[in-house]
Amino acid sequence: MKQAEIIERRKAIEAEVNGILANDEISAEQEARATELMDELKDLNQKRSAAELREKFASHTVLAKVGRETRERTEEWRATTEYRDQWLSYMRGGAAPEQRALISTASSSILIPKIYEEGILKYLDASTVVRNLADIRTGVQGYTTLRYNTLATADYTSAWTEPDTGTVATTNTDPAFAEVPLAPNPTLPKVEISQQLIRQSNFDIEAEVVEHIQRQLARNLEWGYVGGTGTNAPTGIFTVNANVNIVSTTGVTNTRAAAVTAGITLAKLTEMRYEKLPAAYWGSAAWILPQDSYAKLASLTANNVPLFVPSADAGVRTGSQFTLLGLPVYVTEYTPVHVTTGTTGKNCVAVLGNISEGFAIREWGGISMIRDEYSLSQTARVRFQGMMFANSNFTRVKALVQNQTTNA
Repeated sequence: MKQAEIIERRKAIEAEVNGILANDEISAEQEARATELMDELKDLNQKRSAAELREKFASHTVLAKVGRETRERTEEWRATTEYRDQWLSYMRGGAAPEQRALISTASSSILIPKIYEEGILKYLDASTVVRNLADIRTGVQGYTTLRYNTLATADYTSAWTEPDTGTVATTNTDPAFAEVPLAPNPTLPKVEISQQLIRQSNFDIEAEVVEHIQRQLARNLEWGYVGGTGTNAPTGIFTVNANVNIVSTTGVTNTRAAAVTAGITLAKLTEMRYEKLPAAYWGSAAWILPQDSYAKLASLTANNVPLFVPSADAGVRTGSQFTLLGLPVYVTEYTPVHVTTGTTGKNCVAVLGNISEGFAIREWGGISMIRDEYSLSQTARVRFQGMMFANSNFTRVKALVQNQTTNA
């Protein structure tokens, strides 16, 4: 029975029972009937709870299905030639593309066609380092929370008791769960084009704008994942973290060059590799070095002979180009903002570990663009501003080693 039918039946039973109880004298037949009705009422109450639960879940399923179908229709619409043509016309000053489902928002931001979005994501994959190594999920929705087990490999018990008297003693190890909330942080790359160029160009100016935006997006995102401060930006993997495995050193001055010189030595790199990195991660770890750190590494010599020589068997373009102490090395051109605060300032000059286990990235779905032809109208220029939301943070930090240099 449905919940509405159960409610109507309950009303009828209650009315009949009240009619019986209203009599001054109750016969044996009426008492038996009242007892029968009360039993039925009790059964209906149980059925109503079950029906209410079924209808609740059915409603949730329907809403989820509607949301899923709406997103699918949106993706299909953005993938059509019709939408792409409308969007290209919009780029040159025409009306905005027809709004459908999730594309319609309170702002004037317009989602770019699927074919261009896929091209941008492929470019990001090919031109970034941390984004390819971390635990990354794209197209997420809502307010994302990372949940993970903080136990390090050494925290798990190695106790082993052999059965000898019919009982086996076991050691209990409970997981230690933690949460890291990630709010979507916007990155807003932009490009400004003259009205003359838009109207007179005899080449694909739209493709040039998209390419410019995608290159700027790649730089914004990768810098955020490398050196983001966590304030209105992602938390970068080179952000000094007090909970990772740490190799410490002290610079001669409070400059970036002094920090790199002090931290990038054979002794410090060996300590990172063989002392601080848990052996459980030796088969899955990789180095991430800023360009200046790797330049210092390449200049290390003994008797005028380089200590480290890049491997001759370089892999694919996005793969590791060389190894260091048996582990792959990835070099990024981006460096975190150097902290110059007196003798308390700390800076990270190298990262080693299982990056996907110790660092997570989330990117919200939909890359959009705004055409602003008003702000720069006095100079006959149009601003195209991209918009993408992303964030990142540390997770299982004991999978990582940071080389942290303190200012002198």
